[in-house]
Amino acid sequence: MSAKPLQPGDRVSFVDEVGGGVVLRSVGHRVVRVRTDEGFELDRAEHGLVLVNSELRTRLSQVSDHQAKLIAANDTLEEKRRKQKGARPGKTPKKAEDNSVAEVDLHLHELVDDERNLSDGEKLEFQLRYFERALEGAIRDGKRKLIVIHGVGEGVLREEVRRMLQYYDTVQFQDADMRRFGAGATEVIIHRTR
Repeated sequence: MSAKPLQPGDRVSFVDEVGGGVVLRSVGHRVVRVRTDEGFELDRAEHGLVLVNSELRTRLSQVSDHQAKLIAANDTLEEKRRKQKGARPGKTPKKAEDNSVAEVDLHLHELVDDERNLSDGEKLEFQLRYFERALEGAIRDGKRKLIVIHGVGEGVLREEVRRMLQYYDTVQFQDADMRRFGAGATEVIIHRTR
């Protein structure tokens, strides 16, 4: 039983590399032209592509009421911290936070409200897309490090994160500080380009 051929307009992800795009047209037997998210047009065999379910993508990208409340609470807490900057009478001054280091926790229960309806492949894809957005944001914001908390488990997420990192020329990675993060984290060092 063969899979349904991809159609123009289908959203796809690449199997063996980071990223994806939209199918433009068929260019041969089971070969399609894809416009990548970066704007390039590439010919790819259908077996090297995964159809992205638009309903799932929409569902995963929505912010739940619970997540919105957490964001609002974090914003309120951050506003209080800003107002109190240096105003701690009678207390030892707090050590300044290192604003050049970002953290991202990829544990699924931290990212979605209900993971029961997701397949293992959908869970992994969501975590990797979330990681990719966090990494791009850290690079864009001029961070010097990103701590990726992926957990120990079977090591699939850790290996996929590290595989993705190999495509970035401006980063190096290593195990994060065991005393602080345990065995389930990777430290990404971001080098500035001139």
